[in-house]
Amino acid sequence: MARNAFFNQYSVVAQEQSLVEDLIIEAIRIYGLDTYYLPRTHINLDYLYTEDTLTKFDDALEMEMYIKTYDGFVGQQEFLSKFGLQVDESITFTVAQKRFTQSLTESILTEYNHNIILENNDNLIKEQTYDYSDIVRPREGDLIYLPVAGFMYEIKYVDKIETFFQLGKLYTYEIKADRYEYSSEVIDTDIAELDDIETDLSADTSINPLVEDADVTADNAFIESRITDDDILDLSESNPFGN
Repeated sequence: MARNAFFNQYSVVAQEQSLVEDLIIEAIRIYGLDTYYLPRTHINLDYLYTEDTLTKFDDALEMEMYIKTYDGFVGQQEFLSKFGLQVDESITFTVAQKRFTQSLTESILTEYNHNIILENNDNLIKEQTYDYSDIVRPREGDLIYLPVAGFMYEIKYVDKIETFFQLGKLYTYEIKADRYEYSSEVIDTDIAELDDIETDLSADTSINPLVEDADVTADNAFIESRITDDDILDLSESNPFGN
């Protein structure tokens, strides 16, 4: 039997769609948490395999997200495998499509991280700008930092039809992410708690030197002073500290 022709919820009803969208955004702002979205920047992308061993994260965009897995982290948790102890923690975020797009809009950032416009004799001053026009949705491989837990997550899959066409429109993205395994990527966002991840864990010797030059004569003076004491008798002819 065909649908009732007098009730067509898939027709373009901009006012009702905007109302539902605003209610969803307001609900996420009430029940959600602040997060940082870190879009990746490719340095040496292999276009054949679409892989990059030199990924960089140089910006962090603050946006609110709702944690759908509110009862705890999912996944296999801590388990033993042939590679040793592994921690597999997964989480599902929900973000409003409108808010995600607004957060990626090119903005002017001052040293105080406020999105304001500076003018000098009617000329616009742009201190630092980012162009994310090619990002139309959350991307697999980008990172999400959850400050309340202090954890970083890598996006594995994005579902854009979580809520199925309410009033004929899609309003949210459902983001499935796993606990991020850091492997010496560059993180330079000017946010201390994020940049400290690279400082503490990077294997780059220019950041964390593995071997420090030792003073080859560090203990010689101490050993020589002990050799001259009366309680030590050295009968060897090759005494390096003798006269």
